[in-house]
Amino acid sequence: MVGDPLLEFHRVTFGDVLTEVSLTVHAQEIVGVVFQHGIGKSVLLQLGAGLIEPSAGEVVYRGRRIRDRPDEPTIGFVFEDDGGLFENMTLYDNIALPLRFHTRSSESEIEAKVREILSVVGMDDEAERFPWTMTRDRQRLASLARALVYEPDVCFIDDFFIGADADAFHRMEETVSLAREAYGTAFLLVLEAAPEDFGIADRLCLIDHGAVLELDRMSLS
Repeated sequence: MVGDPLLEFHRVTFGDVLTEVSLTVHAQEIVGVVFQHGIGKSVLLQLGAGLIEPSAGEVVYRGRRIRDRPDEPTIGFVFEDDGGLFENMTLYDNIALPLRFHTRSSESEIEAKVREILSVVGMDDEAERFPWTMTRDRQRLASLARALVYEPDVCFIDDFFIGADADAFHRMEETVSLAREAYGTAFLLVLEAAPEDFGIADRLCLIDHGAVLELDRMSLS
């Protein structure tokens, strides 16, 4: 299932936070990255999404430096904590936002897609709720729905499972698997630790002072 290189970090440095990190995410691949002491995890995702630029090295997307691409990469992002939802917007409008700003979809097409993704994450009946009325786990599921609604090539998830209850954690795992299968989406998930039953990733890596080490799943038990 895993395809050609999609997103590549070539000896990327960002101040004192990341030092010469090299990592490749292939098309349709799910990569989990564990950070020693959690330092630099959010920065890595922001670099990969082109939100910030490295101090040295480069980020390459589909064979070209991400900052030099004339077309905007199709990227989904689930930010840490509440996932970056807009508190004054309903769940429906939060999820519809990427379609309204980045596609030419009609309102009927947008509604159909939003309803579809709400069903995938098990939130069919919560479209009119506001984020501040939800638990943090539900907020993160809603943010994952928003990130996937326009079928991105790659999706970044910050603090994938931190503090999640078992139901929310497995719902997120299931959603990621379904999105990979249905849309061909690749995922880069950052973690502060990996649970013993974290079986969703094709690869698990540890980043420690610039070194990227492949983790043996047996070492997690």
